[in-house]
Amino acid sequence: MVTKKASSLNPEHNRKTPDNLRAVWEQLAGRYCSDHELIDRFFNEIERKYTSSRRHYHNLQHIQALLAFCESYAGQLKDADVVAFAVFYHDIIYNVLRKDNEPRSAQIAVKRLQALTVPPEKTEQVKLYIEATQTHAITASVTHTGDLQLFLDFDMSILGADWAAYEAYTHQVRREYRIYPDKIYYPGRKQFLQHCLQAEHLFQTPVFRDRYEARARENMAQELEVIEGKLKA
Repeated sequence: MVTKKASSLNPEHNRKTPDNLRAVWEQLAGRYCSDHELIDRFFNEIERKYTSSRRHYHNLQHIQALLAFCESYAGQLKDADVVAFAVFYHDIIYNVLRKDNEPRSAQIAVKRLQALTVPPEKTEQVKLYIEATQTHAITASVTHTGDLQLFLDFDMSILGADWAAYEAYTHQVRREYRIYPDKIYYPGRKQFLQHCLQAEHLFQTPVFRDRYEARARENMAQELEVIEGKLKA
């Protein structure tokens, strides 16, 4: 649920597809499938899911930001295609009322990648990567542990953004959870922040810890202060 730069708070912007996203998808899927109609249909599904009016953070701008990280760290990835497929599908199912979004997203990814004739071993890794976003735990079944660690750090990178982008992210997530009143949402968010701040590390890889860990902790501590102020008001 993360990105280097938070997307706009304007819902119309959130529903706009980044210009090169379809081209990235076509190039990725085209390495495994020559059925252009199928490739196009699957992208249209991705676009439809991520541009739902209920999406304010977990949208196409989030996907775009993670793909930018994929490009930046391409030299460190053992299987960049697995990571890219995981990026496209990791939040395709997103319902704040459910706790099984990740496994359901993984199931859709498996079906679509099988249809695209992506090799079974790659498809299985994509499934594991998406499922890992639920707990951010590394499973022994992963072939390239470093790739999964980077993917998870890409997904958490918003935590280490500058305060303006981080604050925008908090507002976007709050809008996604607008079904819950403040008296329920903010205590839950406070508990989440406290849990994260008690962890030894927020990020999996040394490079992300060096670049983003300190700033992420400052952001979360500042948000915690804001929430405590709201709860006392």
